[in-house]
Amino acid sequence: MAASRYRLGIDVGGTFTDAVLVDTQSGKVERGKVLSTPDDPSKGTMQALDSFGVPVDSIGFFCHGSTVGINALIQRRGAKVALICTQGTRDMLDMGRLRRPYGDDLYDPTWMRPHQANPIVPRRHIREVAARMLYDGSVYIDLDEDAARREIEFLRDEGVEAVAVCLLHAWKNLAHEERLVELIREVHPQAYVQWSGLRPVYGEYSRTLSVVLDAYTGPLIVRYLGRLAEALSRAGFPGEVLIMQMNGGLRTLSETVADFPAYTIESGPVAGALGAEYFARSFLETNNLVCMDIGGTSTDIAFVVEAKAEVTEEWQFEFNVPLGMPAIDVRSLGAGGGSIIGVDDIGTLRVGPESAGAMPGPAAYGRGGQLPTITDAYVVLGWVQPQLFLRGELELDAEAAHAAMKGLARQLRLDPVELGAGAIQLMNVHIENEISKMAFERALDLRDFSLLAYGGAGPIHAAHVARSLGLADAIIPFFPGGFSALGMVTAPVKAERAVSVIEPLVGLGAQRLSEILRGLEERVVQDLGRQSVAAADIRFESAMYGMYEGQSFDNRVMLPAGRRSLSDEDVAVWVEDFHHLYERVYGYSAREMGIVITTVTVTGLGPQVGIPLPEQELGPPEPHAEAIELRATMFVDGEFRDGVPFYIRDRLAAGNVVDGPAVIDDGLSTVLVPTGAHARIDRFGGIHIGF
Repeated sequence: MAASRYRLGIDVGGTFTDAVLVDTQSGKVERGKVLSTPDDPSKGTMQALDSFGVPVDSIGFFCHGSTVGINALIQRRGAKVALICTQGTRDMLDMGRLRRPYGDDLYDPTWMRPHQANPIVPRRHIREVAARMLYDGSVYIDLDEDAARREIEFLRDEGVEAVAVCLLHAWKNLAHEERLVELIREVHPQAYVQWSGLRPVYGEYSRTLSVVLDAYTGPLIVRYLGRLAEALSRAGFPGEVLIMQMNGGLRTLSETVADFPAYTIESGPVAGALGAEYFARSFLETNNLVCMDIGGTSTDIAFVVEAKAEVTEEWQFEFNVPLGMPAIDVRSLGAGGGSIIGVDDIGTLRVGPESAGAMPGPAAYGRGGQLPTITDAYVVLGWVQPQLFLRGELELDAEAAHAAMKGLARQLRLDPVELGAGAIQLMNVHIENEISKMAFERALDLRDFSLLAYGGAGPIHAAHVARSLGLADAIIPFFPGGFSALGMVTAPVKAERAVSVIEPLVGLGAQRLSEILRGLEERVVQDLGRQSVAAADIRFESAMYGMYEGQSFDNRVMLPAGRRSLSDEDVAVWVEDFHHLYERVYGYSAREMGIVITTVTVTGLGPQVGIPLPEQELGPPEPHAEAIELRATMFVDGEFRDGVPFYIRDRLAAGNVVDGPAVIDDGLSTVLVPTGAHARIDRFGGIHIGF
């Protein structure tokens, strides 16, 4: 990568595009925020870049994440996609492992599985081929190439843009899929193609979803990244763009396009979790964090445990619709500052999941929005003062916010203030319930955690959510409004390779496992070498997935760090860690049973970049009088309070303590300090709200 003065991170959200610029010479960190441009997100990206006013050729490190993929999935606006599968497996996606979610849907006879109710691949375009591999990779039925060619011709004539190929047991032998890909490129050369060569591991359902989700979103992501590359080239950008991946690493734009574009689906929220990981190691006294990122469209929740972001093996876009790849464990809710406040079919108050987005946006934006949103509620309650919003660059229309709230309030026989307070409380409860549920699923004790709140709207909800969950405190980092972009700048270039073995551990042994690890490492070195990372700079992490004999689902357990060769003692340590994981997560272990190894993985990470936040000496608790920009009437904790102070964050010093009720305006976000709470400024500019 080009060495020059600046490092830039840009995160495109549904409502705003956030940017962070780090000056490597002075250590200064600048941030920016512009409205997103949904018609072409690359326009908003370039506007964010231009807002810093630095020469484009002085930027040598440009990391980027966007919502192009996730928005296509949510709105079902992806490519016209087809799936070629093994004869007899056409219903796999609709069957969805025959799972049902816990809760009301468990006993609802009308409930439909997500892919049945809202299919990604229409049944007409799921085509079967006569070919069959056995579990050991041997050929049972040869591929009928003439029949396969007819199916591909049918898909071409149907106007299919992208084709996913996934056959039974292809993880063991890819020969049939390789030939199908050749036929598709011969018969339908314009089609985008994805297949099991992407990550040949066992698990037909999740592997099928991997290739399907990529085929569905890949063409849109590739087109968007192409437009971005062209815009950067015209602007004179000399370096290579790095794209945030869901595994918590960066990849060059060219590698992302060539390999697995869908791995960018939740790139922004993943970057926020990485930023939290970095802050826990570098600037905070706690290693355990609940991450709450509230933007204009969604709330994204993640956990950092012992300064490490939690990883999931099957990130799910919808219930039982997994990505099929390991990813930073982030769960998204349709609740944000732009979420529309309304009522359901029986007249009950509802917040989201629909959002006003960037255009027209909340009514308070003055861009033609008519429906009430959470941002309008902030204005009606007095929590956000119109002249302070976005440093005054976008002054809000308070009258429009009141008018939008008034119509729905009248329908519910409430006044606008009651409606706004109720909607925000409902949103908080939704977030609190999801955090509690996620903690329970991961066997985490929330009493050991602090809340790290970021995103444009995260800090305004932080104190109420943390207090309701019984957390020790809420922490607002120095750059909450662009925290995900900051996380991107700290992320390393990363590559991962995996192979499935499906054998008892006792039969594998340390020597064969070491051979598998070395083979995977060689492939990782090649991947990272194409991205200008020297072999000597790579840090390796390896893991094995295992399960007790007779089980159907495996679990990931890390191997000793940095070991290219395993000893019998290393394997014994892994076995103990495996048993301990079962005891912690499931409440039991079965030490008398054998362990089956399903998959071995190796991950390579390039050098990680630090963020030089300036450190201040602790001063007196009393803020300087000039830190208060204004005083206003505000509805907080069930009552109106007059003369509530609004502080400007940049005017507060380390050691200052702000007593609630108060508001700290961050410029790009708003921090609410409710009655009875106290906000302390730490040495790095972070805000700690205690109760």
